[in-house]
Amino acid sequence: MIPNPSPDRYDELIARETRHWDATADHDPGNPQLWDDPRLFELALARPYRHLIARTRTSGGPVLELGCGDGQLACDLARAGLMVTGIDLSEERVARARVRSRSLGLEQVARFVSGDLNMVPMPRGAYATVVAHDALHHILALDEVLDRARDALVPDGRLIVSDFVGAGLLEKLACAAAVAVLPTRQSYATKWRLRARARALFASEHGKRAALERGGAELHDASPFEGISQESILPHVAERFEIVEYFTFCPFWYHVMPKLRLPRVLREGIVRAFRHIDEPLNRRGVTRGSYCFIEARRRD
Repeated sequence: MIPNPSPDRYDELIARETRHWDATADHDPGNPQLWDDPRLFELALARPYRHLIARTRTSGGPVLELGCGDGQLACDLARAGLMVTGIDLSEERVARARVRSRSLGLEQVARFVSGDLNMVPMPRGAYATVVAHDALHHILALDEVLDRARDALVPDGRLIVSDFVGAGLLEKLACAAAVAVLPTRQSYATKWRLRARARALFASEHGKRAALERGGAELHDASPFEGISQESILPHVAERFEIVEYFTFCPFWYHVMPKLRLPRVLREGIVRAFRHIDEPLNRRGVTRGSYCFIEARRRD
């Protein structure tokens, strides 16, 4: 068992994590992501996102969102008629979420608070649904957070998760080689300067946790809790809840596509063509995606 970092070390790490998310912009032109391109988002991520909203609507409110960020999901759920409370580590992002909700006239149904999810209390039996979108893989004390989330649910309440679970070593190697060799938004000189980040890409959850106290290149330099629990999400949820639905989506190599210097229509065409191959293989369990969707029922 890898020990947690000492209190002083934890304070240092969580401060770095907070600064990272405070400064995170909606879009980094030098390092574009799937969600920055509306067409790639639609092809790779939109259907699971809409499924998350639909399942949350069915489960009902009030809803607690863990890691609400700038409030996009919370406001989408509020527009669907649900009362939502969002919690996020970054006070800056919570402030932006409040601005978003006010601009949409949703401030009465979408409220936001800041707090460290690793230790923030959650009221018992207060929510019909707890939802987490791209949040759990950043949480160090995932087992404790899920215990509190379970207790925050009403009987038969639902936990709904859509989160990044990474990829295997061979997939990572292939994608890293593609980014290194092919022309991307970043110059070859910039990529060479960033080569030290490869250890964080290839590090396992165990390796990242082992580096928490001593430090090391296994940890993302700006976001030390990046991927700290991505391999534990499904087993920790399964220990505490009854799994109702589970699937993975979005192969890891899709994340390379927005970075390549290719015409947009060609990037879209490649993803569209391979999606017809990837999705059947995924459904048969031959491959798995880099994200998972989980709907789970509170186990009493």
